[in-house]
This record gives sequence, C-alpha cells and structure tokens, in this order.
Amino acid sequence: MNRTVSKKETQYLFEFCRRHYVYHYDLQVELVDHLASAIEKQWEIDSELTFENALLNSFRKFGIHGFSKIKEQKQKELRKKYNRLLWKYLLEFFGWPKIVMTFAFTIVLATLFKIVGNDLWILVPYFGSMTIFLFYYYYRIFPSKFKVSKVKGKKFMLLDRLKDTQFMIIFFTQIPFQAFHFWNILKLSSIQNTAGILTVSLLIVVITIGIYGELFYVPQKIKEHFREQFPEFAL
Repeated sequence: MNRTVSKKETQYLFEFCRRHYVYHYDLQVELVDHLASAIEKQWEIDSELTFENALLNSFRKFGIHGFSKIKEQKQKELRKKYNRLLWKYLLEFFGWPKIVMTFAFTIVLATLFKIVGNDLWILVPYFGSMTIFLFYYYYRIFPSKFKVSKVKGKKFMLLDRLKDTQFMIIFFTQIPFQAFHFWNILKLSSIQNTAGILTVSLLIVVITIGIYGELFYVPQKIKEHFREQFPEFAL
C-alpha cells in the first residue's frame, strides 16, 4: 500500500506555507494539495524517504522565488476571471432583449444633448449624482450588501478581489473631475453631427452599465463564490 500524507503532516504543510509568506487560506489549500501530491509521488519511488526531505525536494522545484510567483499567478487568474464576468455582463446588454433598453437610453440621452443648448446642464447633474452615489455606496451599500463576515484569522485572495471593488470607487470618483474635458470633446465639430452625438451618448450609457456591473454584479458573484467554496468560514 502506497504511503500517503497524514493529517498531522497536512497541518505541517499549512504551517510551512505560512512560514513562506503565504497567508491566504485559498492559496494555501492549493499549495498544500500540490505539495502533498508531489511528496506522495516521491514515496511511490522511495517509501523510506522522510517527509521532511520529500517536502524540501518539492519546495526546491518552485525556484529561488518560492511561492511568490504562484501567488502572483493566482492574483492574475482571479482578476481575469472576474474581468471576464464583467465583460460577459456588459455584452448581455448588446443581446436581446437588453439591447433594446441600451439603445433606448442612448437615444434619450442623444435627444437631450440636441435639445439642451448647454451640454453642461446634462453632464454636471450626471457626474454630480454619480459622485454622491459612489460615496453612499462606499459607506452604506457595500458594507450592508456585499461585505462578507468570515472566521477571524483567515485571509482569502478571493475576498481581496472583493475589496478591489472599494478601491475602484476611487477611480470612478475621478470621472466627474474629467467632465470639463469631456465637455470640450463634445464641442469638437467632428462629433456635432447625429452620428457623433449618438456615439458619445452610447459611450456614456456603456460606462454607466460598466460601473453598475463593477459595483453590484461582480461583488455579488464573488460573495456567492466564496460561500460556495468556503461555507465553513462564512458567518
């Protein structure tokens, strides 16, 4: 019968990961599974090999950077995963029946630009309302709707991605400060025709949908995925 990693040795692997600066539990789980599998493969060849030596042999394969590259890779994978979900969410608005709503808002906005003499009468309320809403979201909506209560002492890369949503608010709040430059762009003669106004209006609608997706759709998915993957740590 092949030798396998015991529960005590598994706990040691978790501690080994922590000692090598891997503090996120979800990444620890992946690394422990990888190390345990590598150790057991060595035991298939030499069952007398000590656990410590088998672990050292496995760890050497990670190179001089240890687990740091694995951590960076995992972070990139998470960003790509939820960026893809966001793009999928956006593309849904260009499919039936949401495309009707998307273009309806675009036409309404374009009509307002043509009717109102001064574009700032549209842009200033829009960006001003967005700024107020973002602050309200940060202090009220996010803590009550998307913040995940978890077991103390556990860190998760998945939840760090959720925190990125809060940092995105800092980026979004810069948009209103670009309103003046945006207004100057609207004044360019090259886009003062119907096609140009429709294009700008569609851009504003798409940006608004993207902001909503980043603030509501992505956090909800992360929260759902966390509860599915780590139900024992969700409170």
